[in-house]
Amino acid sequence: MAKYSFCNVPAWGHVNPTLPVVQELVRRGHQVSYYLTEEFRETIEATGAVFQPYESKIKELAKGGIGGRNIGMGPRIFIMEDRKFVPPQVIDRMHAEQPDVILYDFMCGWAKAIRDELHVPAIAMRATYASNEQFNLFKHIRAGMQSSPGGQEFAERFKALQASSSENPLEEITREFTDVEPLNIIFMSRAFQPMAETFDERFLFVGPSIQTRHQTNSFPFDKLDTKLPLLYISMGSVMTNQPEFYKQCFEAFGDQPWQVVLTVGRSTDTSQLGPVPANFLLSSYVPQLEILPRTRVFVTHAGTNSVMESMYYGVPMVLIPQQPEQQMHARRVVELGLGVHLDKGAVTADRLREAVERVANDPQYRTHVQAMQQRMHEDGGYQRAVDAIIAFTQLHVAHV
Repeated sequence: MAKYSFCNVPAWGHVNPTLPVVQELVRRGHQVSYYLTEEFRETIEATGAVFQPYESKIKELAKGGIGGRNIGMGPRIFIMEDRKFVPPQVIDRMHAEQPDVILYDFMCGWAKAIRDELHVPAIAMRATYASNEQFNLFKHIRAGMQSSPGGQEFAERFKALQASSSENPLEEITREFTDVEPLNIIFMSRAFQPMAETFDERFLFVGPSIQTRHQTNSFPFDKLDTKLPLLYISMGSVMTNQPEFYKQCFEAFGDQPWQVVLTVGRSTDTSQLGPVPANFLLSSYVPQLEILPRTRVFVTHAGTNSVMESMYYGVPMVLIPQQPEQQMHARRVVELGLGVHLDKGAVTADRLREAVERVANDPQYRTHVQAMQQRMHEDGGYQRAVDAIIAFTQLHVAHV
């Protein structure tokens, strides 16, 4: 039996792909401790791992809210601020555990400090594109800010961040994005990775890590009209308070032959939306992995997990990205013929309806996405990731 300490940042997009990996390691008889903030306790314990809490500076990001002064500072908080703030909270527990291998999300800068302190081999995991000397994700995101609608706001915030610091935070963050371990597990298909040919054997592209999630929900599946094709609309779990967009959805599809499942989040006051069309089903939370297999077209914010999961289930997309990294996902989806990209500032009910109808009725989109789906299923997912973790451990840890 090997002992693993898993370190992650408090963000569902980074946590969700790791859950099947952790559960499978436990199922195979290994011991896993998972370091995360308190709100993830129930989810982590459901995998069989030992939950180890810590406090994070990410709460400072939340104070600004969506559109607040702190938006765009996620990388700095994850990598730089928590690198100093978290290790004193966890180092004694880590010493006591004596893990054989440290597993960590690549944005979890404090895990690297722990790795160096304990002199323990480590494996990095990414729920987004891999980076190396030829392709740096952070540089591409910054470049995209200058050309994408709304991106200038993010670019200005990054400039302010650099001006307010005596260090060079952007240079350090850029460098962190290319920090490479002997094994780096990428929850993305090599077929989706830009410049994939430049990544060597240190990078293992296992595709999406898909398994039933350990979250309770009361979604009313019995209200779905199975006689109509299902249109699923979700702007993710963060930027959900978008009443004007939801009204556009009502106008676009309220009189159309669709069953529409619309995620509105917990911060939206649905009483302000007006009458809900009869063919709409609104919910604060939608179990995405259960809805996507039933879906004809997915209207999405182009978050990493949403794009990966949509391709995994063979669902073509209409993408309305909200942030620079999501802009990059949308461009890649369009390049591969898997969907249509709409700029969020230019969305109207007519354009939204036209895009959905185009994706639904042009068989090329479904053909391309089904080919990508096949590639992803061949990538091996969390099972292949666990095989690689165990093989790495056996190679680097003498007593295992």
